[in-house]
Amino acid sequence: RKKKRLDFSLNYFLNLGNIFRKPVTVNFPKEKIIVPEESKGMVHLKLDLDSLEIICDACGDCQYACPKNCIEVVKGIEKNNREKIEKFIIDFGKCIFCGNCAESCKLNAIEMSYRYQSSEYERESLVFEKRDLIKQGDYKVREFWSK
Repeated sequence: RKKKRLDFSLNYFLNLGNIFRKPVTVNFPKEKIIVPEESKGMVHLKLDLDSLEIICDACGDCQYACPKNCIEVVKGIEKNNREKIEKFIIDFGKCIFCGNCAESCKLNAIEMSYRYQSSEYERESLVFEKRDLIKQGDYKVREFWSK
């Protein structure tokens, strides 16, 4: 009986202390958590700022480095016999956001963004092509949190 009373008083004071604590969760979508610097979000392709072309040369290193085989890269040839990227597809339904693709890229053409919200109603909507991956780069850190 004495132990039961001690457990009750201990729980009472613990709960009383929780009344004055700040809540851990946030009221989404009105509030958003701040993602730490070292976190890895969705992948995006970087552009050369001078020519506004994709830096990627379609070498395929990212495709081989991906443990889930969610990247497909197809190389094409331009009119002047220069190699270019013809197709670049990432299936974010399979992606585990490990960052191996970004680390394996010799040209630093792939970058992990801070965007982490990728829920969709249909799985096909999580398959991003080259033009979609360029748009991912529009998300800057502070601009993303203000949306």
